[in-house]
Amino acid sequence: MKKAANNRSAKDEALLSELADELMLQIRKGEPPRLSEYISRYPQLSQQLTDIVSTMIAMDAAQAESKVQSELDGENQKNRILGDFRIIREVGRGGMGTVYEAEQLSLGRRVALKILPFAALYDSRLLQRFKNEAHVAAQLHHNHIVPVHAVGCEKGVHYYAMAYIEGASLTEVIAELKHAEKRYLNDSVDNLPNASR
Repeated sequence: MKKAANNRSAKDEALLSELADELMLQIRKGEPPRLSEYISRYPQLSQQLTDIVSTMIAMDAAQAESKVQSELDGENQKNRILGDFRIIREVGRGGMGTVYEAEQLSLGRRVALKILPFAALYDSRLLQRFKNEAHVAAQLHHNHIVPVHAVGCEKGVHYYAMAYIEGASLTEVIAELKHAEKRYLNDSVDNLPNASR
């Protein structure tokens, strides 16, 4: 009985290795892995398949992001090109991507280029949210909303380009407002008559 369990385990291990190769091939082709199909066909391996795919996705995303990030941050200006954009410098990072100051080469204008993190490519909801954000922003026309100039995907990198607005970050503005409020309150207390202190 124990020998049958060991044989089944060896068979499962061989099958798992074969399935892992198929899933990795899908990931490398840029296709979302069809994990649910594999789990429905091989329920006895569901946990192992889930763990393997999670690890593969994380490793592939980290490797791809590292490669593109080094190209965007590289010293060689030729490597700092993403489609129609030449990256100048990183402006900021957030949950939905990294923003770079860039030059749109075809029109010779400065833009803010927002790039989706690679890990989000494997989450269809985050990719759709990023696309929705670009689409909605492009439909809005108001003096206090930054206009969207372009949206696209280059080398597997999803991005959209907006007008570049020179100025402080929201974090810097909030810090300055807090500092100004504190100064105002301190000045107000200092100007109170002695009797009311």
